[in-house]
Parts: sequence; structure tokens; C-alpha cells
Amino acid sequence: MDGDRRAPAAAAASVAAVFGAGDLLREILLGLAFPHYLVRAALVSKQWLLHASDPAFLRRFRDRHPPSLLGFCAGYPRTAYQFVQLPQPPELADLSRRAASSCNEEFATRGSQWIKHCRNGRLLIERPHHGRGEYSLLAPLLNGEPIAILPPAPLFCTIFLPEDGCRDGITMVSFHDKGREVRAKVSVLGSGQWQWGVQATAAIQLEPPYPAACFQRVLPPVHGMIFVVTNCGYTLVLDLATPRFFILELPDGAERDGVPSNFLLSCAENSGIYLVNAEEFQISVWLHRMTGDGYGAGGWLLVDTFCVREACARLGSWVPQHGGFVQVAAVGDNADFVFLDHAQSGAVFYVHLRSKEVQKVDQRVPDRYLVRDVGIDIFPIMMTWPPIFPARGVGLDQQK
Repeated sequence: MDGDRRAPAAAAASVAAVFGAGDLLREILLGLAFPHYLVRAALVSKQWLLHASDPAFLRRFRDRHPPSLLGFCAGYPRTAYQFVQLPQPPELADLSRRAASSCNEEFATRGSQWIKHCRNGRLLIERPHHGRGEYSLLAPLLNGEPIAILPPAPLFCTIFLPEDGCRDGITMVSFHDKGREVRAKVSVLGSGQWQWGVQATAAIQLEPPYPAACFQRVLPPVHGMIFVVTNCGYTLVLDLATPRFFILELPDGAERDGVPSNFLLSCAENSGIYLVNAEEFQISVWLHRMTGDGYGAGGWLLVDTFCVREACARLGSWVPQHGGFVQVAAVGDNADFVFLDHAQSGAVFYVHLRSKEVQKVDQRVPDRYLVRDVGIDIFPIMMTWPPIFPARGVGLDQQK
């Protein structure tokens, strides 16, 4: 009898020793594969929370298990947005369905609206209201986070979520031009603030053609810099930290005279940026390290190129017919993936750039008259990173 009583006690002690060893526990947590499993593990005890939320451990976890792409919000000309789910493993199916339900309910009930930016599971939505822009934050992946209404902002400004996707640090930029001069006003909205205030200004003198004729679009911040695409063979860059403007020359082939640009940028590790460009069905991926003051075209390195049509044929999937082009609609961080819009067929492609895997993920009525600068809006919805852990002491036992 004593032996029977000692066996469970010894087993319990062994389990406690295993899960109390920090190095071994971290190795076990690394095998969980999905960030929301880390959050569940962190609820076991304060010790588990301490290990799961450690920045060094999270860097290792992200390297082994990059955040998953759950789907994308698509906005077609003259139609409402919709959330398009992508195939998921069973562990992510419920999360993807919840995001789709939350987004599509919002899109169906709120009337005219535009998604201005999406990052880290949050969407920044604009609605016109009495000559001003009314902005709100939707967090479909965060259960219980209510829709947040931002202070009114002028129309025709650009508003972006911060690069970590949090609620604090939303940035509004207004551009004004007069002759050769371009001037920017930057405001940042922090927690609890209800008024936009000008935080910084920057100005630059440009050579002809003058800005009003050459500005095309403003891209979201990458490494603290906002990129203003022009049709003059360069991109105007606003460094938010300084603040100051500088000119970034584009690689050969990324822009054509008189034709709107067909590229997007994404952040690269160690302060670099990727540029993903499409010319008809040919995709080119460029990398710029963005170090020092050398921002000329010579700083671009061509790291990959391939043909979408040939990749489809090689994989035995649907092949777009001759004619038209693919529009770069969205690019993931580190140029991990790209969404392409083929307007002539109405097909939307997802391309995993590392593996060259090409999938047709959506289909609409073809628009044979669609021009390059009026394509589909696509906003990828990624799993939130880093995971949002419970506050210490909330939902945890008292284990030290």
C-alpha cells in the first residue's frame, strides 16, 4: 500500500521537476506551433507566462513558426468588402471562421466604407461623414475588443496603423504642394487622445514635373518611413523619426514612363525593404538594405524573378490566357507572399514567393476595361504577433 501511495507522489514530483525546469519548458513550448496555444499555456501559471512571453523566446518561436495567413479582405469596384478564407489546418479553422464572421458582419451593416490599412489583425476603416473622414478600428481576431472610434480627420489625408499593429501610435499624414515644394504634416494619436495635433512637419524642393502631376499613392510605413509613389522614376520617402524627406531611386524595370507603377514594398529584416514588381506576368523581387545615405538605384539587388503563367502551367493549375497583366495587390512582410489581380479573367492569385507555389484564391466577373490604377483592394489578415498575453495575476494561479 505504501508503495502504491509513493508511486503517484513520485510521478507528480517528476512532472513538477520537468515543467519547473526553464530550459526544458521553453523547448516544450517551442513545439506548440501556433501563437494562440502559447497564450493558453501562459494561463497555467506565472512561471509559464514568464517563459512564454520572454522576448528572446518569442524570437525563437517566430523563426520556427511564422505567423499564419488566415485570409484576406477584398474590395472590388462598386461592391462591398468581403473576407475570403484560405484553407487552414484544423487548429486554425475556428479562428479563421471567427475572423470572417466578424469582418463580414461589419461590412454588411455599416454601409459605405473603405479599408485604409490593415496590420497585425486590426483593420483601420474610413467612412465619409459630413465632409470629414470618420475612422474606426476593427479587431476581428481579438475577442472582446470593442470597435474603437477615432477622432474625425480631414478627407484626403493618409492614416496608418503603427508597424506593430497596436492601438497606440496611429499616424496621420497630410501632404500639400505649392510649386516645387512638397510639405507634410504628421500627427500621432496615442492612448486616450481625442484630438489630432500636428507633431512634426517636413518639406522638400522637387524638380519638374511638379508634385501635383506625379503623385500616385502613399504606401504604409516600413521601418519608420512612409513611401510616396510617383511616376517620375523615383519614390519620395518621409522619415518619420527625423522628420525629413529624401528621394529613393527605383530599380530599372520597376516603373515605366506614362504607366502607373505596378509594385509594392514590404519590410525586410535589419532595416531593409523589398520591392515586388510585375511586368505583364513576370514577377521581380528586389532588396534594398537602406543603410547609410546611399538610397540610389544602385542599392537595389535583384533577388528573384519568375513568370506566373509558367508557374501555373508547371503546377498543373489554371493558367491565365494571353493578354492583360497581373496587378500587384498586396505583399507580405519579408516578401513572403504576394497577391496578384488578373483583371481580364477576374482571378486573384496567391503566390508564395519562396516556394513559387501559385493558387487561384478568388474569382469575380472579369473587367476587361480595368486600368492599372483602379484594381482590387486586398488586405491580408495575419495571426496577431506577438501574442497578447494576460496581465500578470489575471486568470493565473499564485505559483511563483
